[in-house]
Amino acid sequence: MLPRNPMKIWNLALTGTGALLLGLMVLTDGCKGYTNRLVLDPVPAVARLRAGGTLQAEVDCLAQPLVTNREVFNLAVGVLTPDGVIHNFSYGREPLPQPDTIFQIGSVTKVFVASLVALLVQDGQLRYEDTVRDILPPDLKVSDSVGRLTIHQLVTHASGLPRQPNNRRQMHYFWKFVFAGRNPYEFINRRYLFSYLRHYRVKPTPEPVYSYSSLGFGLLGQLIEMKTGRPLPDLVEEKICRPLNLQDTHFFLTEAEQKRLATGHVGDQPKFLLRNRPIAGWDQGEVMRASGGMYSTVNDLMTFAKSNLGLLGQPLDARLAVTHEAQIKTPREDVTIGWVVNHFATGDTTIHYMNGVLAGYSTYLGMDVRKRVAVVVLTSNFNWTDKIGHNLVLRLGAATDAPR
Repeated sequence: MLPRNPMKIWNLALTGTGALLLGLMVLTDGCKGYTNRLVLDPVPAVARLRAGGTLQAEVDCLAQPLVTNREVFNLAVGVLTPDGVIHNFSYGREPLPQPDTIFQIGSVTKVFVASLVALLVQDGQLRYEDTVRDILPPDLKVSDSVGRLTIHQLVTHASGLPRQPNNRRQMHYFWKFVFAGRNPYEFINRRYLFSYLRHYRVKPTPEPVYSYSSLGFGLLGQLIEMKTGRPLPDLVEEKICRPLNLQDTHFFLTEAEQKRLATGHVGDQPKFLLRNRPIAGWDQGEVMRASGGMYSTVNDLMTFAKSNLGLLGQPLDARLAVTHEAQIKTPREDVTIGWVVNHFATGDTTIHYMNGVLAGYSTYLGMDVRKRVAVVVLTSNFNWTDKIGHNLVLRLGAATDAPR
């Protein structure tokens, strides 16, 4: 067993055995499946809703216990109902987050980057068949197996690249994360990325295999910039944020926007810091920003979901819909261009979703495309398990008659 005293654990971590034990501890505490979603039996809630129960009551019963139990410091919830109306709810300590309070959204960034890829393909600026080697300049070397990877493999997490580098340097930064809340990916700049990929060998598989890779999305962002000759933040702004009037969804915040940024707090991680202690945000840098570097609000994410559901009345609605089609099917879930898909027997509900965890924040964005229901949950704590988002989408989807 690991000792309970953090200093003893730190000293143990400096040994080879300690490195292995600590690495296993960190990686099995939530990293094993990226994030988790606790799904409760929806049948009683569906019966309540069909009998005239309120949406407020359903959100309250899921969100309020998390605050009461000090599991979260603050959280904001947005719900889009099939009539196109957005409902906002806030919980926690004063000041309560508002619909325009800004949060870091972590890996929900990947949905925006994947949507950008789909738009660039539709515009003829990129092809899913383009390989890493096709796009990289001749003087930038990667291994042959990495060079053969396609844009489609990267955007669907079928590249075979690891979630993050699996080496001592990465473990060293995980220690800094566990004990001090530092960004575990802060060392991954452009030079490091391509040095790592020069030696990495992708294991061949007979068919596409879904294996979540933040590193793969970091590479994808670099390829987009090289192919278009433009910075990724500018492209996301031009192709998605500006057309949808997402005024607070950015990779970088202005001074005025910084004042509306929710303070992040310790949650399930960092392991050895006190829960609900304030913690600094992370700068994801030039590579990993494509994997998790964006900021947004409930208002903006609800608008983005509304467009995805074809309810915004914008030309982008139909163009984003192509990202909903399953590209890889697994026994547990399907994978699309940017989304993960879960299927539920109750109410014949299908949920397209993405979670994000980063610094002191957790994000959930999920939707039932057929029932036109969407939920956003922004939490000012780093927590691995979503206990609200899936439950709300499932309950509302099951209680809603599918549109004809």
